[in-house]
Amino acid sequence: MMVLRRAILIFLPLALVAGAAVYLLHRAQSHAFRTVFLAEQKEAVEVAQHRATADLAAVISDVGFLARQEALQQWLNLGRPVDRSRLAADYHAFAAHKALYDQVRFIDMDGREVVRVDWNGGRPRIVPDPELRSRNDQSYVQESLRLQAGQLFASAFELDGERNGEQAPRPVIRFGAPVFDAEGRKRGIVLVSYLGQPLLDRIRTSRGQHRGHIWLLNTRGYWLAGPSHDEEWGFALPGRQDQTIERLYPAAWGQIQGNPGPLQFNVADGLFTFTRIHPNNLRGVSPITRAQAARVVAAEAWILLAHVPAQVLAAETRMVDLNYLVASGLVGLLLAAFAWLAARYWTSREASESAVRSSEARFRGLLEAAPDAVVIADRAGRIIFTNGQTERMFGYSRGDLIDRNVRTLVPDAERLGHFGAAAAPSGDGLDIQAMRRDGSAFPAAISLSRVDTEQGPAVFADIRDVSDQRAAQRKLNELNDKLARDNVELETLNRELEAFSYSVSHDLRTPLRAVDGFSQALLEDSGDRLDATGRQHLARVRGAAQRMGMLIDDLLNLARVSRTELNVERVDLASIARTVVEELRHEAPAREVEVEIEAELPTDGDPRLLRVALENLLGNAWKFTAGRTPARIEFGRGQVNGERTFFVRDNGVGFDMAYAGKLFGAFQRLHDARDFAGTGVGLATVQRIIHKHGGRIWAESRPGEGATFRFTL
Repeated sequence: MMVLRRAILIFLPLALVAGAAVYLLHRAQSHAFRTVFLAEQKEAVEVAQHRATADLAAVISDVGFLARQEALQQWLNLGRPVDRSRLAADYHAFAAHKALYDQVRFIDMDGREVVRVDWNGGRPRIVPDPELRSRNDQSYVQESLRLQAGQLFASAFELDGERNGEQAPRPVIRFGAPVFDAEGRKRGIVLVSYLGQPLLDRIRTSRGQHRGHIWLLNTRGYWLAGPSHDEEWGFALPGRQDQTIERLYPAAWGQIQGNPGPLQFNVADGLFTFTRIHPNNLRGVSPITRAQAARVVAAEAWILLAHVPAQVLAAETRMVDLNYLVASGLVGLLLAAFAWLAARYWTSREASESAVRSSEARFRGLLEAAPDAVVIADRAGRIIFTNGQTERMFGYSRGDLIDRNVRTLVPDAERLGHFGAAAAPSGDGLDIQAMRRDGSAFPAAISLSRVDTEQGPAVFADIRDVSDQRAAQRKLNELNDKLARDNVELETLNRELEAFSYSVSHDLRTPLRAVDGFSQALLEDSGDRLDATGRQHLARVRGAAQRMGMLIDDLLNLARVSRTELNVERVDLASIARTVVEELRHEAPAREVEVEIEAELPTDGDPRLLRVALENLLGNAWKFTAGRTPARIEFGRGQVNGERTFFVRDNGVGFDMAYAGKLFGAFQRLHDARDFAGTGVGLATVQRIIHKHGGRIWAESRPGEGATFRFTL
């Protein structure tokens, strides 16, 4: 009775402390998980938006460049066949270099193609004259022909249907810009067909830590990049007109309609995070300015949407709950100290992740732009031509600047040595001080070159306002210093965490060894005074202590895998596998197991981590084939949907695929521990190793028919 009373007095306070610690730690972890989870979705949308807007900005910059191209202006002014051939050659070189455009065309005011270069599946070609056609019936041609100077047209995302069945339709966005000759007359349009598939692929691959789907839709709710290829382009392909987000997710569509975004909200179908992408509002993405983007006449905007299904959210929440319940049962009397240290670790990790996200947000906010002004002056330094950007940059009207000396805009023009009768243009990107009409000065970069005009030699000056660039450079230096400091702090926290892991390992093992050792001593010294039930109880105590020791080792290995940096080199998985099998045979020499391993399985990876993964996979196959005659294990490689995979196959007891989702969770077991020993941590360790190598792992099995584990690297 005294022993029982003391046991209760010791257990009750420990149970109260352990229960309070588990509750508080679970509450903190749930809050941290939700905070991080929501931030991951926003970050995934922001990354995808940045990639898409950067691509669109580059296309807009390219179209503006083609509209001002020197070869085009020379052909418009002189009309010589040799100039047209030169223009076609420039378009061919442009298409081959960029590898972004299905077609690059110049179309005259009648809507007829004058010069066209086709991408031709990676072999750009200049289309001969007999194949040039009139495109006057196309809406994007009519819209582009109606543009004013400085404007640019962006069509809707659509499937290209102009190839007459020569190849499968492909997603394109057509961009057009008007072209004016030296006398200011509109002579036609430059038109490029941007290959949209790379943009859609970049959006799909920008998930990062996102645990759901990222989609791109038009404003009518049709998928451009959707849940599956069968649901995309419903407005353009027959039989898919009802494939809209409104049909599948009506509540989410109701939240999105009329809302400019960005917005994150929860409905019955899960968590949604969305923003809108407007070709005429690219938020100052280099290499164009916000003002240049505002002059884009867009046929439509797009909706960028991230979705995490409700069942995924519920599963993640349940996993958090289950992990802490299992941990509380296993840690037992040491839970109070462990909970305090674990809470400290999670707080540190949350602070580190917040600092990294803040740094990334500041980097995304650094958008540089540099609009150019063009001035042409004669040998005496008198201005004979300016463009519209000169008026906006300096505050003068074009009529005010003509015939004025270039010193009006660049007071120290003589210092450049390129204006005047003895000018020999050679400057490129020289730093100067420019002067606005209101007398304010600003730093600028000027590039000079000599041009021949009807009035004689002249100097072509390209002036760029670099005020924003210099300010942005200073800000970038500050952010780099801050990021360096943040990285030092993160490295310090990781070292503290590693020291903590070793300390916990030692502190947990010491009492377990004592329990096991004294139980063994009691059996050896006093076993004859105990009945069979007493000896059985002591044996169970020893078994529990030994299993807890194994669990501690597995947990530390799991944590160590998460922190280990990859040391990638060329390795042969077959050689590693043979070494592991030899060790298994040495541990169980009485077992007869047929093992078949391919001769060579070369790949790139961390040899130490890959050995840990194979030890777990082959060890499981060895364990679960016990009792099979004959027992058989295979290790090799194959192809799954065109992707190279490695596999470990056995003819063991197998498992029900209905529970496959639990395989790679820590402490998840599909078989009774009395039949097959283990802690349920091995496959979680394998999954983390495979994920660190950028791969994935899955399993195929049936009860009684063995199991196959496949993974990629």
